Amino acid sequence: MPALLLALPALGADLLVEASQDAELAPLAARLSDRHTEKIAAWTFESGQGFGKDVVLVRTEGDPLNAVAATTLAIRRYHPRLIVTFGTARPHDPKLTAGDVVVAREFTIFAGFFSKPRGIGEGIHPLDWEPDPTLLMHPGEHELSTRAFAADAKARKLMLALPLPSGHVGSGVLGSSPEINREADRISWLRKNWGTDCEDRESAYIAGCASLLNVPVAGFRIIGNDESAASDLAWRFLEAWK
Repeated sequence: MPALLLALPALGADLLVEASQDAELAPLAARLSDRHTEKIAAWTFESGQGFGKDVVLVRTEGDPLNAVAATTLAIRRYHPRLIVTFGTARPHDPKLTAGDVVVAREFTIFAGFFSKPRGIGEGIHPLDWEPDPTLLMHPGEHELSTRAFAADAKARKLMLALPLPSGHVGSGVLGSSPEINREADRISWLRKNWGTDCEDRESAYIAGCASLLNVPVAGFRIIGNDESAASDLAWRFLEAWK
């Protein structure tokens, strides 16, 4: 199987669009013309035409490892001009409410920490932990400590201009980690130390993968659980992007 994957010819695509579940991607796939389905390893890629653009869709499963694998395969296979990650998220900014949209100015992975030395019986104190940024490999095998990955400025501007049926749209930091945080003090601590506006499980990992492979990336998250609203917004972006 690995040799087969390496032998796949490169195809061209304008947009690679990623979301965690079918509830978000299926409405987009249904609107594409000239649809084609391709399976590579465990991942299914839906491609087609939308507003004259070649679009590829892939489901990330809402998991960092799956998201990076799917993104890497898609970049190698389709060579997209831009990657878009979208979906829903939980807020870190206390001013955000259901229906609000956070358009990525940056993406950050908030999964790394240093803890202070403590002995047996001295307890666990996660609010005292210090952030440990991601070490990204750069040309020449140089590792660079990286706290955030920048979103594509042109795509971000377009996303911020899209009309919403309700809620507010603003630019911010999409934070990712394979966690579900519901403790107010921890959420406040994460926001203070990482600058996050909301949390999901995969967008920053997709952005990090895109950064390593030199592909522009953009994204947004709707606060709450309205997958259909997220899909509609992604479709409007597809229409506006050139």
